[in-house]
Amino acid sequence: MSNITIVLSVAVGTVLALPLLGSPALAVQDQPVTIGGVETVCTGVGSAKDNPAWSGYPVKLVFANPAGEDLAQVHVAVMQGSRPVVETDCDAPWVLMKLPAGNYSVAATIPGSAGSRVGKANFSTKGGAQQTVTVVLPRSGAAQ
Repeated sequence: MSNITIVLSVAVGTVLALPLLGSPALAVQDQPVTIGGVETVCTGVGSAKDNPAWSGYPVKLVFANPAGEDLAQVHVAVMQGSRPVVETDCDAPWVLMKLPAGNYSVAATIPGSAGSRVGKANFSTKGGAQQTVTVVLPRSGAAQ
């Protein structure tokens, strides 16, 4: 293969990959995936929520409405200061993460809800025992 062919192959591959860089990763339910260098699991439905492996994740984000009822189909963005850490969509009510120790903020939205259903929370993790962070999203049409 000539140098020109290699350069063209790399250039074409780069152009084809660019649209993927701006999209959040999709966390497949009950399957650990690495997003932004952080092992993440979307879970919380059926018997899979009782998987003993999930207790090894130091952060458990739970998405709920004001009545405490679980919500799914949530877009999640976790930040550390102004730096995005994890951004994903989850079709279950929990996102588990193996985040390094630090201070974080999370924003969760229900896609297609015209921005009116946004829940936010701040949390710190030191590793070790799992902590649960509940992110409450207002009911549809509720003011923020």
